[in-house]
Amino acid sequence: MNKDDAFRALGVLEAQLRARIPTDAPAKGRRYLGYVIDEQMAAARVHLTAIYASGLEVGPDFAGVPTFSAHPKYAFWCAGIRRHIQICEASLGNHPSQSPVVR
Repeated sequence: MNKDDAFRALGVLEAQLRARIPTDAPAKGRRYLGYVIDEQMAAARVHLTAIYASGLEVGPDFAGVPTFSAHPKYAFWCAGIRRHIQICEASLGNHPSQSPVVR
């Protein structure tokens, strides 16, 4: 996936995560979940920036591409992106009234 597509996909995913914040949660809870998404997506962008700044790319769902596996930090960066997404998903939990994240 090229750089623009990767950042666009991360932005779409962030919007989907935000849409899962329960509207019936207390204001403090909604603010906290928004903060978690802000922080984790910013951290995922740092990993994504490092990948593309090094001349590497990610595959679908931010998975590693075998061609770049020899780079010493590539696996760490790819795993970091997925880890930050998982933290968001875990923080949001499973709210049946909200639509699931589609990737």
